[in-house]
Amino acid sequence: MRAERRPADLLAPYLALLEQKAPRPLTIEDMARILGVDRYDRKAVRAGLEGAVASHRLRRIGKTRYQWLRGHDGAAAARRESVAQIHGRYTRVRAGYGFVAPLGRTSAGFGRDLLVPAGMEGGARHGDAVTIEVVRSDPRRRRAVGRVVSVTGRAHETFIGTLERQGRRWLLIPLNDLDPPLVITGEPPAADQEGLVALARPVGGPSDEAVPAGTVERVLGDPGDPEVQFLCITYEHSLRTEFPEAVTAAAATLPSDPHEADIAGRRDLRELAFVTIDGETARDFDDAVHLRPEADGGARLWVAIADVSHYVRPGSALDAEAAARATSVYFPDRAIPMLPARLSNALCSLNPRRDRLVLVAELRYDRAGGRRSADFYRAAIRSHERLTYTEVAAVLSDTDTAEIRRRRAALGPLLAMLERMRALMRQLYERRLRAGSLDLDLPDALVDLSDAGRSIGIRLEHRNDAHRLIEEFMLEANRAVAEHLRQRDVPLPYRIHEPPEPTDIDELNELLAPYGFAVEYEGRVMPADVQRLLDRLQAHPMARVLSRQVLRALRQARYSTVNVGHFGLAFPIYCHFTSPIRRYPDLLVHRQLGRLFETQNAAARAEGEALEAACLHSSQAERTAMEAERAMLDLKKCEFMLGHLLEPEPATVVSVTNAGLFVELDASPIEGLVRADDIPGDRWTFIEAERALKGMRTRQRYRLGDRLIVEATNVSLRRRQIDFAIVKRLSPPATGAAPAKTKKPSKVRAKHRRAK
Repeated sequence: MRAERRPADLLAPYLALLEQKAPRPLTIEDMARILGVDRYDRKAVRAGLEGAVASHRLRRIGKTRYQWLRGHDGAAAARRESVAQIHGRYTRVRAGYGFVAPLGRTSAGFGRDLLVPAGMEGGARHGDAVTIEVVRSDPRRRRAVGRVVSVTGRAHETFIGTLERQGRRWLLIPLNDLDPPLVITGEPPAADQEGLVALARPVGGPSDEAVPAGTVERVLGDPGDPEVQFLCITYEHSLRTEFPEAVTAAAATLPSDPHEADIAGRRDLRELAFVTIDGETARDFDDAVHLRPEADGGARLWVAIADVSHYVRPGSALDAEAAARATSVYFPDRAIPMLPARLSNALCSLNPRRDRLVLVAELRYDRAGGRRSADFYRAAIRSHERLTYTEVAAVLSDTDTAEIRRRRAALGPLLAMLERMRALMRQLYERRLRAGSLDLDLPDALVDLSDAGRSIGIRLEHRNDAHRLIEEFMLEANRAVAEHLRQRDVPLPYRIHEPPEPTDIDELNELLAPYGFAVEYEGRVMPADVQRLLDRLQAHPMARVLSRQVLRALRQARYSTVNVGHFGLAFPIYCHFTSPIRRYPDLLVHRQLGRLFETQNAAARAEGEALEAACLHSSQAERTAMEAERAMLDLKKCEFMLGHLLEPEPATVVSVTNAGLFVELDASPIEGLVRADDIPGDRWTFIEAERALKGMRTRQRYRLGDRLIVEATNVSLRRRQIDFAIVKRLSPPATGAAPAKTKKPSKVRAKHRRAK
């Protein structure tokens, strides 16, 4: 009788072969062929190899290939091989691989998200919190590569998707197609629920070899219903939509207006003609401004910010919920506020002709717009008027119609104050640009909604002098507060924007080289280097497309207790102070400033350790809010395009990838994909060095900025994606090699290499 082979004996030749062939990755079939094994237990071999992956002797490449890790001997060898273990959030893409955005990027030492190849995600799903082990660098992609070693937190314990019937079984097809479908077990849905959106929870063990099982917890409704769309977006991004009972109860105990006892001890500025200037649909007003000319030709500016810290005390239920949310989230038809409506829309909102408690930054300027002094204190104000950006821009314009004359007359003495504000704004704006601040004036997309909440139009909102007026005044107040606290050695959540990675700028220069542009820099990229490029781009026909590429090369701003300055603004020190209704870091700055008012300097300095954790959480919450807002905007764009299928529209190529051409319509800021396989006339392949699709037979190319006539052929609300087809090409077809790169970008990169 033949002795049964132990698992270790079975696996030994495979491990020895992989060690011998390192670093070449092999499949089980490759190994069996090299070893001359005709018959083997594939499941047993695979299980043994997976065990070796778990013990860090092997790494799995993709789904089927295995590779020996040189020098590895269990966990100790894994520590020697890895560069670092860091925490972050896993983002999967449809191609199968993913990325991890590190938390605490400065301390981690990585300027870019880390690449996680397919098969190295360690069971992580899209959005999960993970610990990643960095195993090597990828010179071609210019980023670090790692594998997930543990999932520290699931983004979702349930899946959301549409119910579909396949034969005798029901499936939940997740709205996020990065998640697997679920076979519905237990009580099946009703026949009329097919196509509806539902929540389902995975249950233990797969129902077959490919698809996990789950049970339906709740049927939400029609995917086209705006309420269901809202629930889908908030679920996908784990947003808190309901306030806990304790928070609601605490808010209910607050008054509608401040008591006189609250005003006592504050400076009484209720006679000053403060005004708020916001969008037409705004409901919460954080800030109000007032300006008075000085006898020497200068100006005195008051920036009054709602004193949320008076009502939201540390350790309270209101504070705990605000800290957890960290930011308000804004959708086209509604908002998810950081604070209950009784605070955000009433007691803390600087509504006109109502007494309100504020923190004031009183700033004095000389006749050239240079700040001479800054003072900070608690006060009470009464806003005299609620103005809108559109209204202020109209009355300050050169247009002279009967309606505008009527509006100017209605403002009375406020009109002269607004004109003086515009003059100061222009001085501040010019000084900021001369100091190197970036001027990325990209318009925002706005959605027009029907009474039923459905999208009926997408348009761009261009910034005007009224937007710039408030923006400059808020920048001044934020910077002045940061300088005030820093001078007194008080820790605070700085708003930092780190310089871009030189590798990212080099990649940008490679993209811009065919058009004759580059960021010229000596060793270290400075804001003025980027601004010079933006100035040169303005006269180019592709200014909007290329400016967007510049923006993508920059890092994302975040919060930190370690000040490294703000690259985009070219400020050596900066914080957020002006929006405590909707941003938790602003509330923390208010508290630190308040401790100085009360001469509690020691208490203010003791807050440093707690602030760093709040900075990390607030930065992540901000990123999540931005993703949710973008997802809702994409959904509304798709909803609008459902009524405009097969309508020819002029468009511009704004990005080229191996998937095809991403185009943006001229008539509205709607973007979609022309798939490479659907482009007529040839077989198209992606040339990464040129950022172009090249025809294999004709050698014609599609590039960034090409002009097309396209029509929408398919719209997926589930994937929030629009497919376009080319009707006509407007740009002359490019052929042959890419335009020669200018000498200047090459020279710039050589300078950087010497500096390093």
